[in-house]
Amino acid sequence: MPSYTHYPLNEEIRGIGGYYKVLDEGVVDFEGKKVLYALKGAHFDTSCCTVRGVGMVAIAGYVTSWKSSKNEEGRPVTEVKHVTNTEERKRIKALLKQMFPYIEVFDFD
Repeated sequence: MPSYTHYPLNEEIRGIGGYYKVLDEGVVDFEGKKVLYALKGAHFDTSCCTVRGVGMVAIAGYVTSWKSSKNEEGRPVTEVKHVTNTEERKRIKALLKQMFPYIEVFDFD
């Protein structure tokens, strides 16, 4: 079963080209199911070409088991079911776009 690891809000998560932060995290009701999403801000500050940033909403999927375990670092983990139906993805994106009208990037895991 796919899973989503919860990180503290506004904590830098470093990668090769920079870092991102989880700015907000939540669950939204969608057609009788709970959809887990995270608003993230990424900042590319160690790439070779430029320094820039981007905001995005990552959609983990339908919650099947909320914070039911912890990973090796002790962070809570939620079990999810990925959203694979194209029409459902469109409707979920439209719902989240109403919540975050300033975001252009919506990424389904």
